[in-house]
This record gives sequence, structure tokens and C-alpha cells, in this order.
Amino acid sequence: MLALLATGTRAAAARTPPPPLILGSSQSQSVVPSRGTARLVVRARDPQGGRINFTWTATMGELSTQLNGEDSSEITWTAPDCIIPGSAPVKVTVTNAQGLSSEVDFSFQVGPTLNDDHQPPFAEGQFQSLDNVSLLSNSALNYPEPLLSVFGGELMMFASDVELSLSFLSTDALASHSLGWMYYDDLIARGYVDTRGTPEYSGDDFLSDANNNGITDLHEDIYNLAPPSGFHASRPYIGTTRRCSQPFLSVNGFLSQPELAMDRTCNPVFSPDVLLADARPGQTNNLIPVDVVGALAVAQTPATGFSDGGLFARIPNLLEPAAPANANMGLGHLAFLLTDDDPNRTTFKQLGPVQDRSESFEDGLPDYDTSAYTPDGVLRTTNPDPGITPADRTVKLGRIQAGREIVFFLVTYYDATHDPNGDGTVYPCLMKAIDGRCSLHLKTSTSVFFSKPGWNLDQDARGTSPVAQYNLGCARDPRCNPIRPMDYTCPDASTSQPLCGWLQYTSHDLLGTPAYGNIVLPKARSWVPRVSNGNMPHFQVQAVTTSPGNWILGIEDLNGGGDRDFTNVVLLLQATRVPGNVRSNVISPALDGQCAISRLRVRKTDWAPLECQQSASNFGIAYAVASDCNVCANGSCQTNPAPTWLNVPFEPGQNEAVMSLPPSGGSQLCWKARLTHPNFWCPLVISNVDIGYELGFTPLSPVPATH
Repeated sequence: MLALLATGTRAAAARTPPPPLILGSSQSQSVVPSRGTARLVVRARDPQGGRINFTWTATMGELSTQLNGEDSSEITWTAPDCIIPGSAPVKVTVTNAQGLSSEVDFSFQVGPTLNDDHQPPFAEGQFQSLDNVSLLSNSALNYPEPLLSVFGGELMMFASDVELSLSFLSTDALASHSLGWMYYDDLIARGYVDTRGTPEYSGDDFLSDANNNGITDLHEDIYNLAPPSGFHASRPYIGTTRRCSQPFLSVNGFLSQPELAMDRTCNPVFSPDVLLADARPGQTNNLIPVDVVGALAVAQTPATGFSDGGLFARIPNLLEPAAPANANMGLGHLAFLLTDDDPNRTTFKQLGPVQDRSESFEDGLPDYDTSAYTPDGVLRTTNPDPGITPADRTVKLGRIQAGREIVFFLVTYYDATHDPNGDGTVYPCLMKAIDGRCSLHLKTSTSVFFSKPGWNLDQDARGTSPVAQYNLGCARDPRCNPIRPMDYTCPDASTSQPLCGWLQYTSHDLLGTPAYGNIVLPKARSWVPRVSNGNMPHFQVQAVTTSPGNWILGIEDLNGGGDRDFTNVVLLLQATRVPGNVRSNVISPALDGQCAISRLRVRKTDWAPLECQQSASNFGIAYAVASDCNVCANGSCQTNPAPTWLNVPFEPGQNEAVMSLPPSGGSQLCWKARLTHPNFWCPLVISNVDIGYELGFTPLSPVPATH
């Protein structure tokens, strides 16, 4: 009986038909880009010889209409943005007439791979921002070009943004002073400089004289010389209300007598055909008739005398920062309102814009509370450092933009004198004849000198070339004769030329302290070139080659030059490089909400000169990436100003890194770089960034069913 049962069971099993037999399957590719396609084929037959059916299904992505043959079927699958790694989102089921079936699964890797490069060669329009970084013609990013300007002479300009500060060093003068600066292009915009329609720095610019009265508009407006309304060739008054309306007739027509050189009662101060020594070189023995306008301040100046009103009574309104008190017509930035550093508490004839409040001297501190005012010279509502403290020696001028020329000016409070044959002083000259002879002198206790020497009003009666020369690295010995330096000299380190020292011993001592950067000046020749228009230069600006980014500003405060020592006011100008910052546009396409960037590969190619390499890893270039660079909703995206940045972890000496992103990361990928180097002469270059990434599911996405 048992034998019969076993035999029957084997017979039944033998009669059960087998399922369809899979003869083979193929897929056109197993690695499919996001929303890419793959062609899938399966071949099968029924061992019983019957017909078979093919059924395609996909848990993710989309399937096209299948194409069936007698023993095969094919279909095209369109991938989603991403899939769960290791899953098989597509399968085909082959079924015969008896309902028996066989299955084939198709596995894929979907989305970009780490080997893909999603950052094309650098070009215009690829960057969200380029801050203090330039895109070069060879598609490289450069930080920054080396410093182009040479401080001194006619040009003061940086090729990259810098943070600029000015530190007071010393003063050696009977005069009082205020020091400020302006942007050259602001003067162009106001019409004071004519560029002749050529590029701004082509060398052919000149000061305008729009009303053609022989006085440049800049100087005419500094002293408000234009005639009041009703007279020919008038100009707008710089300020709110004109204090004195006293016209005078000079060589080329009517002008207004200058309020800055008139007492509180506005008494007339014009004298025609005064015999004065000719201030032209070689002509100083000749007396010539010349008009003179203006008067010297009295010893105790009344509050309203010798003033044009404004924010500060005796700083020309045009040179003040824009404020209601000057009808918002000021163009200046006033770094130091007072440069006194002497043992008394007075300014020259009480003309200073602020009170001298210290009897300490030669300590490198101006005699007023600098921090009570903004770097532009406006009184603060709250003083961050009350009292005169070491912090008052330095004023941070702020960020100076690349390519914008700056012009320094000194307002000097001291009586102008005219003795070109004696002490070398001259009255400022407002108007010159064709032969260079002055036809209108200004007699004033308020003079203005510019770092652009051609803009100064006083003539150089000596005409020597150079105007002055000294040894920068040696202290001045008063026994040394700068015209014929023989004794008490100091030789130039490169040429052994004997020269007098320049700055005082106390200045060298202060420069060598930490407050000034421990600067030791090189023993090198420093000189002031002669000006082509015959006027007197007043600023000697010398780069400190032993400490790049530092310049000594030495200023001569006497009209005509006087002793030409250029140490009446001395300051240290310090520039700090502003870091360069690059942020790319989003370099990943828009993805559905299920996918996020999960892993990144970043490869960089950057460069710095060997002598500038601070480390073997990044030469002062730091990279970061973010995957939430855009905020997207309802089919539109906006730039995220504060994405979640992750630093790229380059190992020392390596230029490639792979990193994982948080599971909750986004799909809007961008990168940034920050370029820094303290040395002005060290460019940093990024020539290529190569970024690949992989996608994964976000944690909150529904996980598709698998089989």
C-alpha cells in the first residue's frame, strides 16, 4: 500500500508543468542619469510550447509602451531623479497559459556620479558674486592683481579693495591743520575734473574752468569766489547762506571776496595792483603789480569771522563731509580734524575746528579726542573710547574700492606770507597769466594743499629738481644742509649718495613700537619731484619697502615750501588686503522633493607663487559647499543669502576631497572660496574647480515598496 502511494505522488509531480523559461535579459545601461532612459529586453519561452505574456512594472520612474514579440518583450524606462541605492525598481513577469510565471529584476544606479563634473570652465555669468576677485581672460579667478598704484606723484589708487587706516605720527609746526581725503571720481562727477572724454587715468585730465574766468572751479568753490547772482559767470554757492557779499573786479571779471579770508564785519579785502615779488623761478628779484584779495585772521578770531559757516567754521564747505550745514555739498572725508601734538592747548589764532585739549607732546597722539568723531569727521552720538587714549592715534578710513583714486588734502591754519627771495614763502596764486606770472594772489590764514601737486595754488619759486630729497631711514640732523649735504649725512644704501635724514628721532622711535607695526625704515633715497605746472608739491609719500602695505606721508605746510622739510605733519598710511570671495551660481538642476545631494567630490586647481605659499595645502584659499543655495517653492527658486556652508576637508598636500552631506541636505548645490594673503605682492589664482555628486532620498520621503 505504501509503495502504491509513493508511485502515485511521483506521477503527479511529473505531470506538473514547469513555469516559463527565461532565455536572457539585457538593459542598455545600468548607470542612468537623473531622468535618463534605459532600454530593457527579456527573452523567454514556454516549455510546453504555449503562448506567454509579458507584464512590466516599476516601483519608481516611468515605463513606455512595451513592444512584444512571440518570445521577447522590450520597454523603455525613464528614471526618476534618484532611487534607493541597491534597489531594483523595474521587473518583468512572464506568464504562461497555466498561470505559471517567472520574473526578472532590473537594477540601476540612478543620478549623477562622483566622477561627473558639474562646474564648467569659469565664464561671465556663472557666479552669484565676485567680491575683490577678478575673472581673467584665461578663465581663471585672480585675487587680486598686484598693487598697481605707486603712492606719490600724481596717482594714489589700489588695484584691489583694501581696508585703509591712517595713524598720526608727529607734527613739527607753528601752524594747526586738518587732514582729509576725497575720491577722485566724485570730483569728476561734480564737474571739477575734465577727463577730455578719455579713460580716467590716461594722464590728460585737467581741472575745469567752466565759467572761463581764469580760476579753476575747484579752487573757486573751495573759497566761494564766484560772484553773487546778477554778476556774470556765477556759480552755485557751496553752503547754506553766503555770510559776506563783497564783489570785486579783477582781471577777468567780477568775483566774490572769500569769506574764509574776511573778518566778522565783512570789510572789503581786495587790493588791486599791489607790487609784490614775482614768484616764478629766476624772477624773484622783480616786483610786479598783482591783485591781492583776502586778509589774515586776527589773533583772537571772533566766532563768525574768517568763516564760511558749514559743519566746521574754518574748513572750506566743499572739503567737509556732506551735511545739512553745508547744504549737503561737501565732498570730503575728514580723518584728523586737528594734528596738533604740542605742549599748549591752543590752535593757531583759534582757527582750529576743534579745541586742543592736551599738553602732552611728541607722543604720537593728536591733542583732541579723535574717536568722538566718525572717520568722515562727523560728531558721533556715542563715543566708543572717551578721552585721549592710544586708540586715538589711528583712524580707520574704511574700505577703499579698487580702481578709485583717492586724493589727500591738508587744510592749514597759518598766515600766508610772501617772501620768495627770503624764506621761500609765497601767497597762493588764484589766477595766472599766459606767461606763468601770477595776476591774482590770495592772502589768507586758511590754505589748502593736495596730494596731487598740480592742484596746489602756491608757486614753486625755487624751481629745483627734485624739490627735496632725504634718506628715509635716517633721523634728521638739523645741522645737515639738504641743498648741499656734506656733513651729518646718511648714505643711500644702494648708491652711497650722501643725504640728510628725513624724519625726527622720535618718529623713528614710535614707528619701531608695536602700535605702528615695529617698522624699521630702509636707508633709501626719498625725493619729491618737481611739478610740471610750476606749483609747489606739499605731500611726500614714500612706500616702506621693508613693510609692504605701509606708506609714510610727510607734509610741508608753508605756501611756497619754506624750508621744504616735509615733516610739518607726518602720518603712517596702512593698507590691509580685503579677502577675496567667490560664490558660484547653483550648479545642480532642479530635483523633485524626494532627492537630495548625499555625497560630493571636490577637486581644485589653484596656485600662488612659491615664495607666497603659506602652507602646502591651500595657499590661503579655503573652499566650502552648500546644498541649500536656492530656496524653491511653487515652481520658482530664490537665492538663499545664508545657505548652510560646509568646509571642504582637503588633506594637506591634496587637491581632492570626498565628503558626505547631512541626510536632510538639499539639492541646490553651489560652492564658494575665500582667498586671503597678507602680502600685497602675492596673487592667488583658482584656475579650475571640479565638482561631482551623488543623490539620495531625503529622510522624510516615502520609501517606495521593493520586491
